Amino acid sequence: MGEARDDPAGAGLVGFGGAAVVPLDELPRTASPAACFFGVDSDISRRFGENSDGAATFVRHWSARMQPWTRRHRPRATDVGVLSGAAGDLVRSVSEVASTVFAAGYVPVVVGGDHTVSYPVAVTAAKRHEDLTYVYLDAHLDLGFHLDDSDDVHNGNFVAALVRSGAFREIVNVGARAWTTHDDVYGDDGPVTLVRDVDPAALSALRGRKVHVSLDVDVFDPVYVPNTGSREPFGASPEQVRHVMSWIADHCTVVSADVSEVLPDPAHRATAEIAMRCVHELVKERQKQ
Repeated sequence: MGEARDDPAGAGLVGFGGAAVVPLDELPRTASPAACFFGVDSDISRRFGENSDGAATFVRHWSARMQPWTRRHRPRATDVGVLSGAAGDLVRSVSEVASTVFAAGYVPVVVGGDHTVSYPVAVTAAKRHEDLTYVYLDAHLDLGFHLDDSDDVHNGNFVAALVRSGAFREIVNVGARAWTTHDDVYGDDGPVTLVRDVDPAALSALRGRKVHVSLDVDVFDPVYVPNTGSREPFGASPEQVRHVMSWIADHCTVVSADVSEVLPDPAHRATAEIAMRCVHELVKERQKQ
């Protein structure tokens, strides 16, 4: 796995959101959960949106300046590198890295390209944690009901594959607003619980649950995050998403997470820090109960 080259303070390598970089095979065990980031630099299975190869390295590079904040507020956050390669190999590699991170006592957080990257880490989490709820902030439902039937799992239908797995207590979308969510096939009796408002007040049913949280950055309004592959108008502000993440951290047990659908574009490098600040709110450190 690669290493970050960012070093704004001259104090060593800097990882995602300013986290310390540690080789995976040297990751120390921890008794109280902390975030362990790793990246995926190749799209796994994209059907919709623009190619986002290199997204993990982009986010890593442009969020490095968070290091002073991270050192103070998330001192045990760790980064174990960036994966790249063939799509089939990446699915297996993501699962293996997540398993290693889980075994060491950390909360794995994968930063990837297309949203399919969420699938292997969420499935791995569900194998380790019974009664897990999958929560995804996303402008789209990613169920693929409006598409032609296909056995291939991709970024437009992978949530349907999670539903079919039967591994989750509930699958909850926060912030869906794309035209596909208003198709007749996406009714109120569908397999996903819809929370239209990106607002902690709408999440009370999640209180006390174990959750995997997935952040597709197209949940943000394009005014704030234009560099994502499937932009939708009338989205959330960074502050709204940050409040939701903070509420989940305070009222749920976050066992794993992911970030996806960032297009590498130096003209809009603030996206990297917006995404990582929101995720760092989600992975607040606390003593193990």
